[in-house]
Amino acid sequence: MNTNSGIDKHTAKDIWQKLFLTADILRNTICQMIESDLHVNYAQLPLILFFLVYRDAGPAMKDLLEITGLSSGAASQAVDSLVEAGLLKRTRSEQDLRSFSVRATDKLLSVRTKLLRFLEPAQDAFRRNAGFTPEELSAVHEVFVRLAGSRTGGEYAAAKRSSDLAVPGLISNAFANRKQLEPLPDWALILLFSVNLRSSMLIYYYGKHVRMTLGKLRVMYRLFFLSCRKEADPSLKDLSTRFRTTSSLMSQTLNALISDGMLERVVLPSDPARGFRVRMSRQGLRIRRQTAASCTEFMRNFFAETEPKKIALFTRALDGMMRFLLTDGKEFLLPGEPPDMFL
Repeated sequence: MNTNSGIDKHTAKDIWQKLFLTADILRNTICQMIESDLHVNYAQLPLILFFLVYRDAGPAMKDLLEITGLSSGAASQAVDSLVEAGLLKRTRSEQDLRSFSVRATDKLLSVRTKLLRFLEPAQDAFRRNAGFTPEELSAVHEVFVRLAGSRTGGEYAAAKRSSDLAVPGLISNAFANRKQLEPLPDWALILLFSVNLRSSMLIYYYGKHVRMTLGKLRVMYRLFFLSCRKEADPSLKDLSTRFRTTSSLMSQTLNALISDGMLERVVLPSDPARGFRVRMSRQGLRIRRQTAASCTEFMRNFFAETEPKKIALFTRALDGMMRFLLTDGKEFLLPGEPPDMFL
């Protein structure tokens, strides 16, 4: 690991938190667009997003498990339903007839085209008003491309599974290359980066202590996000509404996480109508701190060899994107809360 980072811990933390927040603002619109066209559920969404970025990829099922963090059963069901809907197609391996690869169909690629066309006007509007020269915009885009093509490194010399992924170290995303990433707008690259980093971190750190299902991971990410931003603890009703599920199913997930020692109930006498709230337990907070520290170390690693001028340009552009999305950029976004699906 290179310990001579080009940025300090405070700047590194500020960058990844802003990237995650920007990605969450964008996810609201992107998820709504995908759902309106494809009617996908949260188990299918990681697969859809993968092919929206890597249009020509043909990963084997075992690769999809590592990329998305889905269980074998959840991934198989998601692929089956997407194949039936005409969005994915299977191709048997010539070397092993028992295995097959998965590719996007023209139907899915047409949604990809629509999504990118939707994001392009936002990118153009930001660039017109950002005050950057074409050369500066190109330098910023180069950093976004590198971020989108990176994943967290492992505790081992060569991390092979998503469950091994942690900081320190960097490894390349096996499906990312500059030819695929360079044409994408910065907004899409931000989304891709946040998907790669936080999914890997959550799978690694929480999965070391308890058996993490997709539902548990979604809740733990939500609590991680709220805790990092020092927002109020959510209630059962808040989470049920957020994830578009019944109170009964959400209660089962929360009870499981409480039994795991990750969460605890908090009853507020001043707000009895909402029942109990949930917050991270002492163990959950300890793992949150580890996860946040790893995100910070990832950023310090990433920018270790980056020129100070380029770092300054990137942080200025990121701040500008945040302001743009929260002000003028709202016209490019669909209304409503982000569905917080596991991405």
